[in-house]
Amino acid sequence: MLELYQNNPAVQAAVQGGLVPFVVALIVAAVLNRTRYMWLAIVAGYAAQVALATGFSFSPLSASRKILLLALLAPLVGIAADMMATRARATGYVLAALTGAAAVWVFITLLAQKEGSQAWIAGGGIVLFAFAMTALLVSLRDDALRTGAAGLGLGLATGITALMSSVGFMTSGISVAASAGALLLVWVVNSRPVAPGILGTLTIGVMIALFAEGALMLAKLPWYALVALLAVPLAVRLPAPESASVFVRAFVLSLYALIAALIPIAAVWFAPGA
Repeated sequence: MLELYQNNPAVQAAVQGGLVPFVVALIVAAVLNRTRYMWLAIVAGYAAQVALATGFSFSPLSASRKILLLALLAPLVGIAADMMATRARATGYVLAALTGAAAVWVFITLLAQKEGSQAWIAGGGIVLFAFAMTALLVSLRDDALRTGAAGLGLGLATGITALMSSVGFMTSGISVAASAGALLLVWVVNSRPVAPGILGTLTIGVMIALFAEGALMLAKLPWYALVALLAVPLAVRLPAPESASVFVRAFVLSLYALIAALIPIAAVWFAPGA
């Protein structure tokens, strides 16, 4: 088994990006069950993927390492915001704007290599995408199942679309999907979903925005795939049977998210030169 793992990149990706993050997230969610802190399962799953794939290192502070740093900081900011915020909507927009600004910091050296107006267009694009993705996620802060379904769909879409350009961001995206799936499984079993607040939604928003932008700026992901990713948090807003069981609602919302995830996947699949 060990030899199969070591000699097969596909098996490594499945274990590092899917199996281990799912198990770690499931354990964290079970331990912190029925508290908002169970949403730390998302970053725990991602951290497990990083530990297996590359390990933790922040020197030199490259774009990829800046993404890792911000992904680890996002839940801490979310916890603080949930504790202090009295106007959650305004706080969400502020944090979304800060995410957009942080995206420029992450990719500043790559933007500096572009000529003339290309740098401004690219910079403006990543700011707008990071803001939009984070704002859409934070607006779901009171609905656990919609947020969990969005994390599942976005993680899969980001991972699969990044596959053509960067295995690192592929496994990062899949780790978010696996972790969100673990949370959904816990709620289906105990029928007690816990609202994510800013902690859960900001964490997913920052991760997905930066993973997708990383695949764009560091590899070959087409820009319109990022726009198409926004379909997922929009799709989970569709009507779902509010009086139905947690299992039925989770299934319906996850189905919405997975169908919407096909849009960015198709955009990359049919991209010129793909």
